[in-house]
Amino acid sequence: MKTKVKKTVLYGLAFMASKWTIIFLLYHSGFWTYWFLLLFPIADTVAAITAVIYLKGNFKKYFAEELEREYPNTFKLIIEEVNEAFELIEDKSNLKEKSKNPLDKRLRFSAYFLAFIQVMEKRNLSFDEIKKHCLSIAKEYVKPKNRIHKWYLKLVPKLLGFPFYKRILKKLDDKVGSKQREGGFRAKILIDKNETLGFGYGIDILECGICHLFQQNQASKYQNILCEVDHLTSELAGLQLIRTSTIAEGASKCDFRFQKLATQ
Repeated sequence: MKTKVKKTVLYGLAFMASKWTIIFLLYHSGFWTYWFLLLFPIADTVAAITAVIYLKGNFKKYFAEELEREYPNTFKLIIEEVNEAFELIEDKSNLKEKSKNPLDKRLRFSAYFLAFIQVMEKRNLSFDEIKKHCLSIAKEYVKPKNRIHKWYLKLVPKLLGFPFYKRILKKLDDKVGSKQREGGFRAKILIDKNETLGFGYGIDILECGICHLFQQNQASKYQNILCEVDHLTSELAGLQLIRTSTIAEGASKCDFRFQKLATQ
């Protein structure tokens, strides 16, 4: 029920943003004179973005929904076990420590996946069953939360041709290029078309914090499950991911290269 309510709210926010955009166009054309009403689209947009931030940050809800759907009689107990396992992993790996590397923000989410895997393994689920649950949860998590979110995901690749965006990527490269925490990420942002299949953007993951986390907790065989979700996140941005190797499979780096999907 809560999920349906949230979806309804998000669709409502998207509708309001569209409505007030039309009002803006009418005002700009001289057909609407109540200028103060133009403040409403700003409020609508802020509300929609806030909703995205809340839902993306509240990653535990996606695990709870999967468990309630698949194990209605025991899901509350399983959630308690996952939360306890997560706290142990979080303390052991010092995940509450702040990091200036934006890639390290993935570690708490990945740690919760690891806790989920540990609990389900103890409950004698097979590798394939655990993988199915993990992919189902991850796919729900990365899906656009509203129309503004969907539009934003496809907007970012379109900005690559602008000089200001290349400056942003260079600053990002400085942040991800240095390891900010023990067991964290280190990466290289590529903007040379000769290195990126002519696209102008790519990334090499040189040290994978997720792999380190899983290896540290004797769960190496599960570490490549989340790699599959990268293809979905790329498609949501209108891109095809082309990757020849991953650290999870024993390579020295994960090479992310992209091409625009034919339909874009």
